[in-house]
Amino acid sequence: MRFPEAFARFRRWPVILIGSLAIAFVLGVATVRESYRGWKVDQEIQALEAQASELEGRNKRLLEIAQTLQSPERMEVEARKRLGLKQPGEHVVVLNGLSATGSWNSAVALDVIAERPEIDYPNPLQWYYYFFQPDRLAL
Repeated sequence: MRFPEAFARFRRWPVILIGSLAIAFVLGVATVRESYRGWKVDQEIQALEAQASELEGRNKRLLEIAQTLQSPERMEVEARKRLGLKQPGEHVVVLNGLSATGSWNSAVALDVIAERPEIDYPNPLQWYYYFFQPDRLAL
């Protein structure tokens, strides 16, 4: 082997080495970019799944509230509170300063008192019951 032929072989190695490094760099950058894009997609999927589960829970709670509001007991309470309705044989007592209307979660409630038959007592007997036996008087 002569010197110029051996030198020609070594002259090609740097070109091959630089070309191989350039190809490896381009492939590495593309791999990292795609890995990062896949990681971002996974993060978005997790966020959307969390949001979906939160919305499903909220939907379930709203359905429970809707079912509660459609129950006959709740409708009766709302009719009493908002409309001031009463059942036969009951008296509705409204306190001054408080409104009978309120939202469904209002703490103001109307008291319902069963109707008691009124008995006309003579006036002295009413005073006696007033002081000594107040439970016998019909209010």
